Amino acid sequence: MGSRFQVSSFKLCFVALVLLLIGSCNSGTKKAAPTKPENETGVAKFAFSEEMHNFGPLKAGEVVSFTFVFKNEGTKTLIITEVDSGCGCTEVKISNKTIAPGQEEKIEVIYNSAGEVGKQLKTITLFSNADQPKKQLFIRANVTNELIEIHS
Repeated sequence: MGSRFQVSSFKLCFVALVLLLIGSCNSGTKKAAPTKPENETGVAKFAFSEEMHNFGPLKAGEVVSFTFVFKNEGTKTLIITEVDSGCGCTEVKISNKTIAPGQEEKIEVIYNSAGEVGKQLKTITLFSNADQPKKQLFIRANVTNELIEIHS
């Protein structure tokens, strides 16, 4: 019975400590809530310097990357909500998915040509709150794969 009492007592003390810490974090002064980009008026707009990149000839197994550069030419904060790379051979890296009007951002696309052969066209789809909510970027390559070509 003593062991059960100690565990219950410990749980009660722990809960009380957590509540005390949470309560002490509230200093009593209220700060104005920051403006949320969703409440902005206007329109967000992608403006890419390039929407398709050709890696040219590659040997199967080569890993290459390209950085697409774009600017939000709209008057509203652009928010990228989802990115679809199309396949496991393509990885997409975006450091900032919230882009203020006039701000420039980069999207790195890493392509792994392992297991590929022939002319390749890969699509990267960006979903956002922009005037064009579904934006597509493309990468191309011509992959030679000696192992697959020998057995064809």
